[in-house]
Amino acid sequence: MSWRFDSAFDAAQRAALESGRSLISVCPPAAWAAGPLFEQLPGDEAPGLHTVVIAPEATVGLELARAARATPARVPVHVATGLARTAHLLASSSVRTLITTPDDGVELLRRAALKPAAARWILVAWPEQSLALGHSAALDTLIAEATGVPRVVLTTDEGGIADFLERHARRAPLAVGARTPEMPGPGVRYVVAPLETRWSAFGGVLDTLNPGDALMWDPWSDARGAAELPPGVVAFQDGATARLAVALDLPDTATLAALRRAAPEVVVLLGARQVPYLARLAQPLRPLRIAGATDQARDQWSDIRRKLRERLQAGDLDAHLLALEPLFDEYDPALVAAAAVTSGAPPAGETPAAPAAPAWVRLRLDAGRRDQIRVGDVVGILLNAVGLAREELGRVDLRDGFTLVEVQPSAAERALAGLTGAVVRGRRLVARVERR
Repeated sequence: MSWRFDSAFDAAQRAALESGRSLISVCPPAAWAAGPLFEQLPGDEAPGLHTVVIAPEATVGLELARAARATPARVPVHVATGLARTAHLLASSSVRTLITTPDDGVELLRRAALKPAAARWILVAWPEQSLALGHSAALDTLIAEATGVPRVVLTTDEGGIADFLERHARRAPLAVGARTPEMPGPGVRYVVAPLETRWSAFGGVLDTLNPGDALMWDPWSDARGAAELPPGVVAFQDGATARLAVALDLPDTATLAALRRAAPEVVVLLGARQVPYLARLAQPLRPLRIAGATDQARDQWSDIRRKLRERLQAGDLDAHLLALEPLFDEYDPALVAAAAVTSGAPPAGETPAAPAAPAWVRLRLDAGRRDQIRVGDVVGILLNAVGLAREELGRVDLRDGFTLVEVQPSAAERALAGLTGAVVRGRRLVARVERR
């Protein structure tokens, strides 16, 4: 694997981990950043549970499992997506590394299936995300059960979770693998894509920008075989240059700086939950719309633009300009115009039209209530892994043997691709468009 931090960070890790002390590790919110920790956690030959990893969401847990499985000492790795099966595997001592969300971990505690105090290590992955999702109580409960077990906390910024660290990692040494800069650097373009679709999204970036030659940074592999790379694309190495550099996951500060030096344009492929961190590294962020359903999103505003042109051509806007003039001294007039459009305020003398009911596309999943699927599981995949906005998601109707999900037409293709193949509570989903 190609994940590596600087030698000082590795030395700090080893000094704390080999002595069995807790550790706070500052790193990007990306599963590849946990790779060095999985490699360096001291192991033993004793059977049974060795490491409990607490992930903020199931999708993050699945990505962390990929990093853990790259280290033989962490295998077998199990993600607690199906609680009954997880309890059975734990009882048979068939799990060495367990990855669970706070809520699922507490449920395993309630069933007496999980005993955190018997583990060798507790790894808390980006607790700031768990806290933001409202899982503070479950997280505290789960960690409190691991009496005497050393903790490793992965975080993007130790200052943002000072209270949490005081409770659960007090006086733990700090290992800085990748600190964010005080000020963001030059802007980059980005594409939101789940981890399992990054390779196809990479092809979409090349088709859209057609750069001639490009560099690819992939933290999950040292270099892809030449036969797998598209023509004109090479694996990124320091010193190489090209017209375009594409990162197949969220980079750290040093890697992004190296990509900027290598190419005049940089595109980052990442998950929706990683966008705020990228904004701390680069400004402005500009979304890149690659060929597919995203092109349709641009067309939904065409009718608004047509009506605005007609209104401008009709004239008689003096009264409105007088009302807005004070705002022009405070804000860019273009921003004032955008705010006026989104406020929905009709021109003077006109009656606002009744809002049109959205036309939803209905998707059918082949799993339902008896598969222990929950509405929150489906919503979490669509909002966090796929990157849908809340207004693009309609009703989620959970039935015994299947689930119906309503999405806006502009988001249907992304939702269908993101749901198909997703693993929820041990069940790999298959999605299709439901014909009414």
